[in-house]
Amino acid sequence: MSISAVLPLKATGSYGADDLNRAHILFKSLTIFAEPNLFSEFYVVVPDDEVILVKETFSRWNTLPIIVIPESQLLPELKNYPKMRGWRKQQLIKIAASKLISSDFYLTFDADIVALRKFSEKDLIVSGKAILQYEPRNRHPKWWKASARLLKTSHKIGDKTRGMSVTPAILATKICQKLMTDIQSQSKKYTWAEIICNLHIPSNPRNWWIGNYLKLKWTEYSLYYLCSQKHDLFDRYHIEAGTDSLPQLLFVNDTLDYDNWDPANSFIDTNPGLFCIIGSKTATNPKNVWEKIYPFLSPDDPHLLQ
Repeated sequence: MSISAVLPLKATGSYGADDLNRAHILFKSLTIFAEPNLFSEFYVVVPDDEVILVKETFSRWNTLPIIVIPESQLLPELKNYPKMRGWRKQQLIKIAASKLISSDFYLTFDADIVALRKFSEKDLIVSGKAILQYEPRNRHPKWWKASARLLKTSHKIGDKTRGMSVTPAILATKICQKLMTDIQSQSKKYTWAEIICNLHIPSNPRNWWIGNYLKLKWTEYSLYYLCSQKHDLFDRYHIEAGTDSLPQLLFVNDTLDYDNWDPANSFIDTNPGLFCIIGSKTATNPKNVWEKIYPFLSPDDPHLLQ
């Protein structure tokens, strides 16, 4: 079984991050650690005016099945919401990508993710189910309450203490499609994406209503997870990561204290994490990141980003 992937990207990302060069590090780590031919397709979704630049920049990664597409191809609705925050657009893209995906599951990436060790399809999909990493719902309670309101369900559905963690994640194509249908069913006038985008127009008087205001903190994964619980789909498509029988985790937070982070402790086979997140919020220059980690990825290629 192969798996697909999606990476929403803007050449200059949030917080002024250099996401083009961050993505080079991600791709390099995947060519080193991912099983050959693991990905059947790797969609990179970018603003329309960046398609040519990104295609040219990423053409060097010809061993990965990268397909660069404009946001308008995936979500034509976005042209009507030019002030939509990039963070929100990325979340919509990760859900909408299911319309393009040919496989049962797909991995979601951000540009600040790095693979840490060898992994294959068997590490990601176990007995036909994708591993899922939990985090407590009370870590971000507003996410769950807002998403539940959007889905017209309870934020306590399922095990109310457990929620789904953040990117990287593995999504089931059919759950995402069910999620879009679920939201779409609430309106005959608007698409599912428009229903969500309309919440983020400050000038819309409807958004002064407390009911709409309380939906604003939705996230793609809280929507996805609650939808899977609402329709009793979770156990059909997912299995818990980080257990005695499945010790692998999708990611570890080794890099939270970046200045004191020792990559040697991350790039070891005994690390349960398949990926780490070297967050763009740290404002760390990608070249500095590469200088710190290249000995563990590609010791013969210290000039990757030059």
